[in-house]
Amino acid sequence: MTMYSYFVRGARHAAMCRTSIESVKKADPKAHFVVMTDEATRRWEIPEAAVHQFEDGMPIMLANLEAQCLALSIAAYHETVTFLDTDILMLEPLPAIEGAHMTITWRDHALVGDDGEKVEAVASSMPYNYGVIRATSCYRTQEAFIWMRERVRKMHDGHQKWYGNQLALFELAGPRPSEGMRIDARRIPWMLTKLGNPVNIAKLPGERWNWTPSKVGEKLHGVRSLVHFKGRARGLMESYVKRLGLTWHVEPQEKVA
Repeated sequence: MTMYSYFVRGARHAAMCRTSIESVKKADPKAHFVVMTDEATRRWEIPEAAVHQFEDGMPIMLANLEAQCLALSIAAYHETVTFLDTDILMLEPLPAIEGAHMTITWRDHALVGDDGEKVEAVASSMPYNYGVIRATSCYRTQEAFIWMRERVRKMHDGHQKWYGNQLALFELAGPRPSEGMRIDARRIPWMLTKLGNPVNIAKLPGERWNWTPSKVGEKLHGVRSLVHFKGRARGLMESYVKRLGLTWHVEPQEKVA
């Protein structure tokens, strides 16, 4: 079985999480689900998942990593744990790549212009999107996630609230591929002069494995495996949910931030 883990804060994202879980169950019938939250009191439930609460008060990027470290700690040894953002629909699970402790997705552009031209933008400083990560629960993976958590803890307030996780992942994973998939052996950079244990990181092209649509009705099956409605694409999620025959759990009066 594969564990799928989400970090949820707020009723709107809990509703989106239920829809994401429904898509994962269709793509991976043997999946089981864990939701981590730091809400001391909550007005939502996710019946499809085991919900675990941890201490509140952390900035969201740090809380997200704390949630992932906790998920790895309760996973069985060598169990696969796939971390997903709540705004993701899965058509096909991430592949099992022999020898990889972690699998992430890379991008060479962040935007597509009106003329179809790819715009690199923040992809140069954040080539790996943090919303899709496959990990094998083991000592080296746990150390890598703890390192990322501690790296974010040392960042300034702005990065602890936004982008900090992607910056830490870039430091850990190193340069992106120029094309296709590759595996890089990386030393966990506790100190510049004294690197830690090696961790093998597989890097998959985001165009297939962590793709964001720009309009309604784009081709999916056979081309895309995970659809990620981040940023300006958030408003497209409901249309794709209905197209795939899934349930849109967000209440009509709610706006999804």
